[in-house]
Amino acid sequence: MSSPRSPLPLPHGLARALDAVRRRWLAVRVAEFPLLLLAVVATAWVLQATADRWLELSWNARAVLLALNGVIALVLLWFFVLVPLCRRLDRRKAALLVERTLPDFKTSLISAVEFSERGSDFPSGSRPLVEKLLADVSHEAEKGDIARGVVKTGRLKLIAAICVAVLLAAAGCFAWGLPLSPLLVQRILLSKTVFPDETKVVELSGDMIVVAGTDAALSAKAEGVVPQSGRLLVTHPDGTVENIPVSPSRTEEGVFQFSVRNVREAFSYRFELHDGVGPEHRVGVRIPPVLQQITFTQVYPKHTGLPETVMSPSSLRLLEGSLLKISAEGSEALQSAVLEIKGVPDVLPLGISGDAKSSLKTELKVPDSGWKSMSVHLTGESGEVSVNDPVYRVELVRDRPPSVLVSQPKKETVTVIPGEKVPFVFRVGDDFGLRRVALCYRVFRPTGGGDVQSAEEGQIPMQFDPAEKSFSRTFVWDLGLLVPVVPVGGTITCWIEAEDNNPEKAVATNRSAEKIIRVVSEEQKRTELLELLGERAKDIEKLYELQRGMNEKTDDSIR
Repeated sequence: MSSPRSPLPLPHGLARALDAVRRRWLAVRVAEFPLLLLAVVATAWVLQATADRWLELSWNARAVLLALNGVIALVLLWFFVLVPLCRRLDRRKAALLVERTLPDFKTSLISAVEFSERGSDFPSGSRPLVEKLLADVSHEAEKGDIARGVVKTGRLKLIAAICVAVLLAAAGCFAWGLPLSPLLVQRILLSKTVFPDETKVVELSGDMIVVAGTDAALSAKAEGVVPQSGRLLVTHPDGTVENIPVSPSRTEEGVFQFSVRNVREAFSYRFELHDGVGPEHRVGVRIPPVLQQITFTQVYPKHTGLPETVMSPSSLRLLEGSLLKISAEGSEALQSAVLEIKGVPDVLPLGISGDAKSSLKTELKVPDSGWKSMSVHLTGESGEVSVNDPVYRVELVRDRPPSVLVSQPKKETVTVIPGEKVPFVFRVGDDFGLRRVALCYRVFRPTGGGDVQSAEEGQIPMQFDPAEKSFSRTFVWDLGLLVPVVPVGGTITCWIEAEDNNPEKAVATNRSAEKIIRVVSEEQKRTELLELLGERAKDIEKLYELQRGMNEKTDDSIR
């Protein structure tokens, strides 16, 4: 059994070479950490700044992202600094690394290190050989820079190139984002500073007071980035918010407008254009005097027999000659009130009465034409003028003359023999009643020279009930009652005439078309009848021929 021998010291040159490998390996590993850290942090900050610019991340979200950056930095520190420091190479591992990289040493380098370690044993008589081995290995190790040959810096250079590229890209992104780059960095570091708006909203309409029932024209101007659309937020008294889309004006650049129609209550509003939010303004409502009620009463003329009637304001059908009474009540004490009638050039003042000085009254005579509509305009004691006053449409109804229609005789001219009876069938009507209906005539008698001349005229009154506004009658006129009797060759012109009972009209009559009665001899009458029968026979024959032709066509079709 061999006794232990003292270890051989590792040659200085070999020890220095192995220690250089150990130092270079640790230095390269540790040097990768700051480069990777810069590249990762720069990339993360660019992405975070981009997301923050477009999404305006909250403070909590930015805190989470910053904490995530810290975790990534700690992971890199662990793998590229702490782990290499804790697991740094000793001379044995350095020798193994050299042999794996430089196969020229084969196993001599690790053998030299093992023989030089304390407690190593080797066979008796081999000490000179070991010393020779150590000298040869040390000589071989001192020939060149083993550390540079074993520990490559290619990955370190690649990481450095990537880091430089990332830093340049990050610098370019932040330079492109000026002047917001400092603010973006501050927000990454959890500053509570907010982004400045790209669009500044300048209110043009501001606070205003409008009259109830009118429109409120709201407007704002966008300075900076002018968006293609925006929105108007209207907050009502009950707290509800109405979101109204708005578009830029075509005539004024950057101006957004919207009109709130028929404002009845106060509200607040603000414009939001792109990322700009305008200040909140208020629209107040001023309530002018208004009509609380209005009554139109029509007093018809006496001849119509119609009672006094309260008319609907939505449809005023007024008869000419009637008396129109207007009474109304205002919402407050009034300074003045006028009635405007479309079709009449001047306005008519209305009388104000009552303890509250809010009652209005007037009376007007209804004309036969001119009136189209009415509206009442009020002025309160404080000078407020009513707006959007209701307009009442007016339809004027005229008292038409009577209508007269004679249905018998049908022809304009009839022939009779002396003393014959002529039947008349007629219908007469009027919108409000009749005063007189009569058969009027004018007689033309023959003269010695064969001509005719006007002899006398007269009328035969018709009996009817005054309460009747229209009726039909059949009247048989006995020409034999005319004295003297109209001889052969004479003519009678006659018509039905009616007159209504309107006392205010100078002429309120109407007449039917005139009928001419010619007095002929019996032989002339007989000849006329024979001619009439001949014409009827011809008509019958034509009808017969027409019927026969149709029958023949029908038979041909059947065959």
